[in-house]
Amino acid sequence: MNVSKLTSGLLGLALTAAMVQADGPTISCKMDGTNLVVTYTGELYQSTDAVTWTKVNTTSSPYRVAIRDKKMFFCVKGEAVDRSFSIPLADGVNLDMIWIEPGTFIMSSPEDELGGVNDPPQHQVTLTQGYWMGKFEVTQAQYEAVTGENPSYFKGVDLPVEQVTWEDAMAFCAMLTAQEKTASRLPAGYEYTLPTEAQWEYACRAGTTTALNSGKDLTAQYECTEMDEVGWYKYNSDGTTHPVGQKLVNAWGLYDMHGNVWEWCFDWSGTVSALPVTDPKGPETGWCRIVRGGSLSYYAEECRSAYRQSRFPDYRYRCYGFRVALSCVQ
Repeated sequence: MNVSKLTSGLLGLALTAAMVQADGPTISCKMDGTNLVVTYTGELYQSTDAVTWTKVNTTSSPYRVAIRDKKMFFCVKGEAVDRSFSIPLADGVNLDMIWIEPGTFIMSSPEDELGGVNDPPQHQVTLTQGYWMGKFEVTQAQYEAVTGENPSYFKGVDLPVEQVTWEDAMAFCAMLTAQEKTASRLPAGYEYTLPTEAQWEYACRAGTTTALNSGKDLTAQYECTEMDEVGWYKYNSDGTTHPVGQKLVNAWGLYDMHGNVWEWCFDWSGTVSALPVTDPKGPETGWCRIVRGGSLSYYAEECRSAYRQSRFPDYRYRCYGFRVALSCVQ
């Protein structure tokens, strides 16, 4: 399948998307005086919000555009448009965002799933808006580039940031949103935030209905080879976090959704109904926020796609981190 690249920002600034196959459509941008020069193969599309796209009626490459004080996005299309992209946070430090298509899925686990006896009832969830998810858990290099701080216990630029509270994670998202608004790199109506619990599980599953997003179920609740493939947990982590992106990627292109560090979600914890829901965001108020994915010190059953825990928003420990979402807030 051909996959496209996306560039975004002011006409004088181009950001090249990640996850592009070498044999698919290609796109690159450079400045030539006051013009942006777009060199491409495939069909060229442009947008002012990275959501609605219009084909550029030109048959020749390169395509030259005069710089103006407006925002413009470009992509090239083969069989499908890949809206995933990468933004620069600092020299050599980028944040990769993966586009997640809207859709409907069954949330939580079936009654016979190993380790799922205390999971909420299964229910249908419809997400009407597409969104972006961080390809990786936020790393220490990324966190420090945005906040100037690194609270982590296990130090390493490519290790996930940890010892962050829900409040810390939301503050990071607010700073990132402000930065990207200033750089004119935000699609209209979108902001960086934590994913809702439904967005997290939908992105984690990537179309699977099994305990793990590899398409496999667990053969043991505590130590099992199926978990070794997809994440760092109690029996393979050696008691420490590991660099992001070393385990099996899911079908959306996301890494480490199982294990390594717990990931904060936006939602307050509360009772889950078996009734179908659309775009859920959790209870209006509560005491604790949801965390997902398990971590380096937990059993395999606690790293399943459906497993959930809750913690006070100011809770801080060495296996609690997060990944960002770019979601529609209008």
